[in-house]
Parts: sequence; structure tokens; C-alpha cells
Amino acid sequence: MALFEPGEVEPAKYHQFVITSVSPVEFYPSDVRTINITIQNIYGYPAFGVTTLTDKNKADPIKFTHELKKYVADEIGPNQNFTVQYEVYIQDTVPRGTYYIPLTVFWSTVKDGTVKRQEDLYIGIKIIENPEVIKIGIVNITTIPENIKPGDTFGLKVTLRNIGNSKLNQIRALLDVRMPFSSVGSSTEQYISLLEPGQSEEVLFNLLVDKQTPSRLYNFNFTLEYRDYTNRLQSQHSSFGINVEEVSEAYIQDVILSPTTLNPGSEGIIMVKVANAGTNVIKNVRVTVFGGEKILTQTQNFIGIIRPGTSALETTSFGVRVDPEIEVGNYGLNININYDDVNGEHRSRSNLYIIKISEKNSIIPVSSEILDYMLYTFIFMAMSYGIFLMVGFQIKRKK
Repeated sequence: MALFEPGEVEPAKYHQFVITSVSPVEFYPSDVRTINITIQNIYGYPAFGVTTLTDKNKADPIKFTHELKKYVADEIGPNQNFTVQYEVYIQDTVPRGTYYIPLTVFWSTVKDGTVKRQEDLYIGIKIIENPEVIKIGIVNITTIPENIKPGDTFGLKVTLRNIGNSKLNQIRALLDVRMPFSSVGSSTEQYISLLEPGQSEEVLFNLLVDKQTPSRLYNFNFTLEYRDYTNRLQSQHSSFGINVEEVSEAYIQDVILSPTTLNPGSEGIIMVKVANAGTNVIKNVRVTVFGGEKILTQTQNFIGIIRPGTSALETTSFGVRVDPEIEVGNYGLNININYDDVNGEHRSRSNLYIIKISEKNSIIPVSSEILDYMLYTFIFMAMSYGIFLMVGFQIKRKK
């Protein structure tokens, strides 16, 4: 087996091997078949440590699926044949025609030789139209509802059509369901008894997507197994994507005003706490306040990134300096949050916050009831003092 990995390799100076037969030679689009290649040592001397290799880049558009390098034998004698097998896959899109694929043979001229010879042989593969097309096409994929969000239960409807020219029996549709998805109320395998040529049928899968699922496109593997007109078991493999969309929501959790009472000429601070209610990171978060021209020292702050979760709050502060000439009353501050969601789409959300500007308090805080009482007392005392003076004046005159 030490000869399996060649050391120094030299191009062969003469032809030692030829391909005597290849089977099969003709392939159809979508074929996955094993090709047998028989090779003969035509030289008068043995070859040692023989291996074969196919280069997938040189074989394109023909696909050799696996085991590109094969160890053949320790020794292949003169005029001796050997056969190697490769699995070949022909894509649907491969143009019809004949393709010559290089197959490289490595060998040594002596036992345990460190120097190997190399010779390229060519396999002829012909791609032709299948006279009996046997295939089911996926013509439509829909979800119910159309937009899927984390935590949703939804139906996945796949429309299948027999696009061949022979009827197909015992069709089994298998959906590979993995986390964060799970099957709900139905099997991940659906059955159709018969599909005539041109006939269409729908299969429905009921699924649930986990509520913590990040928004993105998720791939599902889909397999079809069925019996053809000769009762042979056929299979097709495909995949499609389901998009989980979530609008990442930024919201204002709290607004704190300090001090709680504002007057003309007073100063303070407004703190806005912003949270991410979704399951994805939101970026380029900016908070802008409209309507605070005579109240706030700045009207826009940049936060940046807010990660999901109630513990990932971000607080931004706006300085307060109330204009001394401002009118007393209620002022509506429109607090606007702008951000980019996980898909790079720009979104915004607004909240209205009412701020009250009150008159300045007197040096000694007195309620209106006390002021009224003091006024009445003052009037009563003034009237009493006036009556007292008048009575005193009359007594003095009598004397």
C-alpha cells in the first residue's frame, strides 16, 4: 500500500496501457450510474503499484461522485486486463453530446519503485435524450400563511406533476424536518397512489417553527420515491428554501424625567430606555426627539447595536434646559427610534411622551385654600380695625 501514494512522477515515454472497453457509454440527463472501465497492459513488461485517478475539474460537466483515486494492484503483467468502477452523475443541464474524460494511470517500472510513470487515457461518454423520460417535477411550493414568523404553525404545500410520458405508482414524498422546525399533526411522509403523465397532485406538511428561530432562509431536503412503468424503484432528491421573517422590534421600555417637575428656566435630564423585542440583533439604532426645541439641549443620540433579550437594554440621555420665556403647559415629545433589521431593511417606531412645564413655586409653598383663608382673615381684621377706630373717634368727641 506504500505504492498507493506516488512520490516522484514522470510522464510516460511510451504507451503502456489502453482502454479496451467502457460500459455503459450512453447516459441520460439525471442519471446516476456506475461505469466500468477495462484497461490492458499492452507493454511487454509488468507494471507495479498501479493506481487510477480522475480529476473532477477536468471531468466537468460530468460528475464523478466519490473515490476519485483507486488502487488497482501491486502488479499488472504483460497483456493483463483490469477493471475499475466509478460512479457517474449527469446533471439535468448537461448539453447533449459526447464528452472525453481523462483517466490517469500511475505505475512503477520496478517493485517498490519511488518513481512512478503517468499516462492519461480518455473515456468517451455520450449524453443522449432519454426516450422514456421518467420524472416528477416540483411545480409550486407555498406556505400557509405566506409569511412565516418565529413561533408560527404553518402548512407547507408542495405541488407535484408527472412530467414524463409514463404513469408512476406508489409515490412517496419525504420531507427532512429538522430543528428549528418540527412536524405538527401530520407525518413527514405523504403518499400519492398514482400520477398519470401531465397529472398534478399536492402534498401538505404541517410544521411548527421554534419561537427563538433567527430570521433567515432555511433549506429543506425533499425526496421522492416511486415505481416506474417497469415497476423499478426510482428516486429523486431536491431541496428548497423556506424564509422565516421576523420584524425585529425596538421599543421604549421607560422614560425617566429628572427632576420630575419642570419650570421655565429649570434644568434636568430625560433618560430613554430602549429594548429589542425580537430574536435578532438590530443595528444603527438612533433615537430622535421632535418637539423639544425649547426644552432639550440636543434632539438626537446614536446607540448602535442592541442585542435581543430583556436584559440587553440600552439607555440614552437628553439634556434638559427649559427656556425661561416658555409658556406654561403640556408639550408632546415625539420620540422616534430608527434602526436596521437583520435583513438590512430600515425601520422606525415612534412614541409620544407628554412633558409638563409648570409655574415656578413661591418661596413659601402655600396652597390656594390657605391663601383664600389668609385673604379673608386680612379683610376681616382690616374691617374690625376700621370699626374700632370709628368707635374710638365717636367716644372721644362726646367727651
